[in-house]
Amino acid sequence: MLAGGAIEPARAADLPAPQAQLPPAKAPAFVPDRPWWSFFTNGEWYFEFGSDKEFWTNPDIHVSQPALGNNFIIHNVQGHDAPTGAGEAPQFNVRIGRFITENWGVELSLDHSKFITDIGQTAQVTGIIAGMPVNGPRTLDNVFFNEQLHNGANHFMLDGVYRYPLYGKTNETNSLAAIGKAGLGIMLPHTSDIILGNPNNVGTKSFGNLIGTSTGWWQFNGWTAGAEIGLRYTFFKPFYLELTNKVAYSGFWNLPAFEGTLQQSMWMDEIILTFGFTYDGTSAHPLW
Repeated sequence: MLAGGAIEPARAADLPAPQAQLPPAKAPAFVPDRPWWSFFTNGEWYFEFGSDKEFWTNPDIHVSQPALGNNFIIHNVQGHDAPTGAGEAPQFNVRIGRFITENWGVELSLDHSKFITDIGQTAQVTGIIAGMPVNGPRTLDNVFFNEQLHNGANHFMLDGVYRYPLYGKTNETNSLAAIGKAGLGIMLPHTSDIILGNPNNVGTKSFGNLIGTSTGWWQFNGWTAGAEIGLRYTFFKPFYLELTNKVAYSGFWNLPAFEGTLQQSMWMDEIILTFGFTYDGTSAHPLW
């Protein structure tokens, strides 16, 4: 302290050392604790792709063409599938799913199935053609009637899945499990048909004409329900083969025809072989 009570100025050596400037704080990583987020980030997911063989029951096909005076039913129509495609993409099956627990899961499935009427068959026809009543046998050919769901009688379904281990540890190499599925969905068929010499026209397969309800290459024209059972063999984790048998019932409405529509319903029995893979192993976690 100086004379007269003045305070002596501080010397540099007596001052505290300057502190280094800290970097700006970073926000903590966003890790939401929500069930919907966990659904996509946890658990066991799988993907399958394969092909099939199909067997169809014989539907009654209702033809409605009011402007032409046609309202008739073709009974017990025989048809077949087309595993190699019949000039279009082959029959194929796609599945993507997730196991919520080790045994129970959910799955989205697409079956690109096909139904083509047998040319040359004789079928009973009842109703009205060109305003006149009919009731008798007719030959189904490329003039009187030919229906082809050759670009797909497409089943798009949401399924519940149950897996039961039969041999080995679930989803590990050289393990076998029984698999069961059941679900509901919609039909997105592409219809090509000829009725009394008149073909239908749904336009071209273009981006603006892909899917619709009354127009489009594929049209929302029905519903489907089915069940599937079989075996899943994991031959080398995470890869597996799945062989199942699926039975589905489908109802079709307003299938496009020349100046009218078609209506029908039928059963399908389908033998499916797919190749699949999983990720995240068997670490399926419950959502809550």
